[in-house]
Amino acid sequence: MFASSPFRRIIPAVLAAVLLLPALAFAHPHAFVAADVTFVFDEEGLAGIHQRWDMDEMLTASILDLIQKYDGGPLTPAEAKAVESESFKLIKEYDYFTHIRIDGKPFRAQWATDFRVELNDRKMVWHFTIPCHVKAADRNREIVVGVFDESFYTFVTYASENGPTIDPTADPLYLNADAPASPDDFQRFSSHVKLGSFSGKIRTDGPTDLFELNTDVRTMPSMAYYYEQIVPEALIVNFRRP
Repeated sequence: MFASSPFRRIIPAVLAAVLLLPALAFAHPHAFVAADVTFVFDEEGLAGIHQRWDMDEMLTASILDLIQKYDGGPLTPAEAKAVESESFKLIKEYDYFTHIRIDGKPFRAQWATDFRVELNDRKMVWHFTIPCHVKAADRNREIVVGVFDESFYTFVTYASENGPTIDPTADPLYLNADAPASPDDFQRFSSHVKLGSFSGKIRTDGPTDLFELNTDVRTMPSMAYYYEQIVPEALIVNFRRP
């Protein structure tokens, strides 16, 4: 099905998107993810960071080609396991594109749990949780989370309550795997897709009533990437014992 499509030419893009191959020379970005982030609490404090990644059709088709699924049906348990082993587990080396700071200090996302994958309207959706235990105290604890691919091969945007906030197909180079990389890739992309600030609600789950809790969204110059052209927004949670 995909053998003669433009997706077939970018099958290495699946690995590129998750392995961040530096030799790639086509215009960025070529893969798109809308991340819905939830800070999960237990009785002790923060327990983990749950994410739902909604992928665009191009990345979805590439991953399906990687596991040689062409029937158009839902994923079987064996196919879901193949997605986990052939693509999801590969991004562990890159901290699952999740950049975390706890009270100002970096925290590496070294593993993820509860992986689940589904197909929704021809688009792949990943669910997973990054354990991150931060015990509440009488003083304020601050958790900063930015989700982004430093290579800018994959562009990650935060999903709102209504789903993805941008349409990557508005970028004229969306399907052009032959377009060369350019220093103004981000300016071109952000202009065409009308990239704006995240205005959704930061999600929390669990017994949050046990804590004094505040959330915020902030641009983080100290997390700037892709030649420091892109200054990401970070999702921030502050909490303490009452």
